[in-house]
Amino acid sequence: MTTNGPEAFEQEDLLKKGRAVEITGSNRGIGGRKWKIPTRFWIGVMVFLSTYINYTTRVNMSMSIVSMTKGKSKSTPECILLRQQAEEAAKFALNSSYVMNTNVTQKKTFGDFGERYDWDEHVQGQILGSYFWGYVITSLPGGAASEWWGPHKVIFSMTLLSGLVNALSVPAAWYHFGLLITCRFLLGIFGGFVYPAVQVLIAKWAPPAEKGKFVAGLMGNTLATCVTWPLIGGVTSSYGWAWGFYSISIQCIVFCLIFWFVAADSPDDHKFISPEEVAYIKEAQGSSVTKKKHRAPYVAIFKSVPFWMLAILHFGNLWGLYLQLQSVPKFMAEVVGFNLKQAGFLSALPHLTRLFFGTAYGSVGDYLKSRKILSQKAIRKIFVLFSHIIPGILLIGIALTSCDWVPIVVMLTFSMAINGAAVLTNLQNPQDLAPNFAGSIFGIISFIGGMTGFIVPAITGAFIAEHNGTKEWGYNFILGGSVYIVCGAVFILFGSVEEQKWNRIADEENEEAPAKNE
Repeated sequence: MTTNGPEAFEQEDLLKKGRAVEITGSNRGIGGRKWKIPTRFWIGVMVFLSTYINYTTRVNMSMSIVSMTKGKSKSTPECILLRQQAEEAAKFALNSSYVMNTNVTQKKTFGDFGERYDWDEHVQGQILGSYFWGYVITSLPGGAASEWWGPHKVIFSMTLLSGLVNALSVPAAWYHFGLLITCRFLLGIFGGFVYPAVQVLIAKWAPPAEKGKFVAGLMGNTLATCVTWPLIGGVTSSYGWAWGFYSISIQCIVFCLIFWFVAADSPDDHKFISPEEVAYIKEAQGSSVTKKKHRAPYVAIFKSVPFWMLAILHFGNLWGLYLQLQSVPKFMAEVVGFNLKQAGFLSALPHLTRLFFGTAYGSVGDYLKSRKILSQKAIRKIFVLFSHIIPGILLIGIALTSCDWVPIVVMLTFSMAINGAAVLTNLQNPQDLAPNFAGSIFGIISFIGGMTGFIVPAITGAFIAEHNGTKEWGYNFILGGSVYIVCGAVFILFGSVEEQKWNRIADEENEEAPAKNE
């Protein structure tokens, strides 16, 4: 669409000033009708929903496995046992003729939600960790695949396959835990592509002034935890653990239908976006983002100190995150003593607060940057205090609470809520260093950090192999908090937000090509 006369100058002036709202008010949709909401808003929604649906198949197992297993861990949780013993001692103190009950450990505290399996802590650790065996494999090439084939096709196809395999996990568990491990491994294979693909989608669609809001869309994973754990707890309590899996697969299919029609690889590829909005996004991004396809400069990346500082920061964040994703439901149910519904809700509560905090952090970061209150470097490093240091301190504090569930819930909640600042630190730093290769960078750091997905369950299983109590879990939380703090401190000292020169390697090589031909 071409505009002549004064309107052309006015539109050019708006583009230069970056006033997106006035430009995108002329978006035209189906039938030529005007849409006031810019198309990139809906892409932001798709970023959010992509990470949401990716996490539903990632976190559902940590809740479902509680209702699928039997054995010594299903006797009275330690905290309930300690309260019962205290009550018995109090009764005896009041009445010396009272006969104390010493057989409280035989009481079963979990209902019948379907067939239970005699999987020990080692097998359970393998089941929980197997997702991440696959995840780390494909997260490495996931960014490059998305940069080459396009994030739209990658996210759609991987989510569709995840929904199908997740449903197959039910008959797999009936036959043998090895088949269930295989399904979880395949889910990890598919899931590993998604987050790097989302980073590519953000790089193509987000103007610099709105990047914080786009990256805040990665908090969809937090909503997934908030919804999935209570959903699994409720569905399992009413219909059995098999429907806990089926309910997630139905969500995957619905998402795929929506995503296919709403999203596109870039503004140039979208069917209904206005030319004005395309022009605004390109003008805002400038030369830092190119449409040219190019293999990521892996040698330069691996030689980059800022990249390795980011990798360390991301590793620490995922250690703390996976500790809460995979292990806290088990801790709340089997040690603190909440029933399945309570454990699901209370374990999800920290993630609900993380969703609100993370979304707010994204807007705060954009505001501080646009008003030049803080530099980009200051924003990244100051907010590491919130994404890593303070959450680490709170995790360590849980080790001191024993069986007092109120401070446990409070500390878990604030640890996760404050960690929402990750949208301004490890989740956004790939866009700082190299927006053209943000997917590849995120894929590599996800490969490195994703290893915590099977390291953490293995360590948890080792801690509680002999006794599943508060002391053992205390050691687990102290270790997780320490990793948080050390990784955050390293980035504060040595991390960077400067665009790396190898970000523009594709443009440089294309500029050199004509000279060589001459």
